[in-house]
Amino acid sequence: MERLESLINFIIKELVETKESVNITYEILDSNVTFKVSVAKGEMGKIIGKNGLTASAIRGVMQAAGVKDKLNVNVEFLD
Repeated sequence: MERLESLINFIIKELVETKESVNITYEILDSNVTFKVSVAKGEMGKIIGKNGLTASAIRGVMQAAGVKDKLNVNVEFLD
């Protein structure tokens, strides 16, 4: 779990300018993990990307990383 948390932290902080305003929490329910990501006002567009491509890529990477621990990983972006 710690590995997944540090991975999503790294990815999100590399995409935004105000790294100190990144807030990532997570909820675990059985084998489902949901990460909730919030960033500074006006920077959510950098995370979501054009047509949601960046957000989709982040979700894909996190799901792939969760396979090793047999976890179903979801990522929600909170505005």
